[in-house]
Amino acid sequence: MARIPESFIQDLLARTDLVELVDARVPLKKTGRNYSACCPFHNEKTPSFTVAPDKQFYYCFGCGAKGNAVGFLMEYEHLSFPEAVKQLADKAGVEVPREREDSAEDHARRDHLQSLYDLLARADRFYRQQLKSAPERQRAVHYLKGRGLSGEVAGRFGLGFAPPGFDNLISNLSLDNHGLEQALEAGLLVRRDDTGRTYDKFRDRIMFPIRDSRGRTIGFGGRLLGDGKPKYLNSPETPVFHKGRELYGLWEWRQSRDKSPQLFVVEGYMDVIAMAQHGMPNVVATLGTATTEDHAHKLFRQVDEVVFCFDGDDAGRRAAWRALESALSVLEDGKQARFLFLPDGDDPDTLIRREGRESLLARAEEAPTLSHFLFSHLAEGLNTDSVDGRARLARLAMPYIQRTKGDFYRSLLRKELATRTRLHEDELRQLEPAAAPARPTAPRDAPAHSTPPPDDGYDYGYSAPPEREPDIIPPGYGAQTPKRRNKPEAPRSGTLSLAERLTCVLLNVPSLVSEHPLPADIEELELPNLDLLLQVADLLRDQPDLPPAALLGTVMALEQGESLTRLLRETLRPAMDEITARRYWRDALKKLEVTQLENAIAREQAAPAPDIRRLAALSKALSDARLTLAAPLHSPS
Repeated sequence: MARIPESFIQDLLARTDLVELVDARVPLKKTGRNYSACCPFHNEKTPSFTVAPDKQFYYCFGCGAKGNAVGFLMEYEHLSFPEAVKQLADKAGVEVPREREDSAEDHARRDHLQSLYDLLARADRFYRQQLKSAPERQRAVHYLKGRGLSGEVAGRFGLGFAPPGFDNLISNLSLDNHGLEQALEAGLLVRRDDTGRTYDKFRDRIMFPIRDSRGRTIGFGGRLLGDGKPKYLNSPETPVFHKGRELYGLWEWRQSRDKSPQLFVVEGYMDVIAMAQHGMPNVVATLGTATTEDHAHKLFRQVDEVVFCFDGDDAGRRAAWRALESALSVLEDGKQARFLFLPDGDDPDTLIRREGRESLLARAEEAPTLSHFLFSHLAEGLNTDSVDGRARLARLAMPYIQRTKGDFYRSLLRKELATRTRLHEDELRQLEPAAAPARPTAPRDAPAHSTPPPDDGYDYGYSAPPEREPDIIPPGYGAQTPKRRNKPEAPRSGTLSLAERLTCVLLNVPSLVSEHPLPADIEELELPNLDLLLQVADLLRDQPDLPPAALLGTVMALEQGESLTRLLRETLRPAMDEITARRYWRDALKKLEVTQLENAIAREQAAPAPDIRRLAALSKALSDARLTLAAPLHSPS
């Protein structure tokens, strides 16, 4: 496929006013130097969505959505990357260039997928029309009315009807031989292996179109009206439909602009629609498969709390446990999952019709949280009043706790397990998988007079004496009581490590990386998040004139997890003035140089035969560096 030149994208971003682009779709309010609104990508009552005009970048402090103008159009209007670029280019009055022309294979692949989407859309229209005009439609209408559905809700979900018979779709869509093969690939038809006969897959069924995030029909579910099995039939896996990734009702919920803070996950199509009929549009269903990690990612991308609704029988609890396992690896701090087990004989449809919306919401509020379900499930069959039972629970639970994505949530789970097993947290840590040993920054007999790092209250990954030097972090930049460690660890959630702060300084004053380069062999220092700093520094050296929007867009693509999230949040806060940033950068680099020299002296002293001349040279260099560091701070010329 032809590639859009990176230089064109950067120029296009420089031409685009992100504030104007967003404000035309989501009304923004000026808040200080930035603009804010309630996030269009998840439901919230207080604004946490921020647009920075100087950075041409947006960030949501609630759901973590972030990006530039291209990313906003892709997410908000459900566009592909080329489509978003094309829309911005049209607005700017320029043509989108290509580095090479699409190959014949590219065209064929794209045309083939589009033909499947078109065919599925035609089938969708046919099924809807049949619900209005087919001679046998009354049974379908009677069934839907008996379930309490209004015409408005049926229309919102695009319900249709596949009449009895084996060739309704074939004849009404006028499929030729090529069309038959496409319909087979799209899961609309089936072919018998023994006779080669081709016929409609869905017959005498109420039809539920399944839509992707862009509202395109990608498959169907069908509910049988007569006797027979299976009662529910789904489209097979196709080039455009992957049931382990899609959630029924998600597109419809997003279209409703509902502001509920939760999403409910149920098992059936009719449960989703019936709950929407009773004032709960925030309901989705998995498509005949267990909840996957892809499902969990999609769910927690939309809201902070997900309520999984399952039957209270053994099958329902097994499904709930699979959902818990999928949620663990994506459950970040601030997210929550609950597990609502329904009374015997009930499903969400019958329960909400009998008790009403408010009762169901009250049940959800009292439903077990993930932590409660996790420990109670693992404790089944164990005597936790005995030492052996508690030890068994601890060994069963720790692997699951380790899979949790959020650091703070993982810590809380560990505390809860410690309470349940009457063990100390340090004892539980012995059950964690052994981590690879960190490479020490200096031998244990390193000089006791090491100079401390910049004293701004963050962990820089090397030891320091108890005395402290004057702070070099300016007021309002998050200085706090120092807490030093003897080995590098990721900083606490919400704080920035030295490498992250230096990265932030670079994003505001990119020229620093060429004016005052990072020390040689800085990779030898065990600094948390050092790889992020090095990648940004390399990027700025290679492209010193990169515009702010393109720079942040490139940084956003780095896979740095929570570190990158903290950094992007910091870029939306007031930046250091340039003089302070330059002073901070140079002083921090000087302290890193001092630490490198200290480590080099320690390594030489620990050698079997120390080189006296090298030690003397290193000592003199260290003395000179300390003198420079101790000199009064001054503004750069």
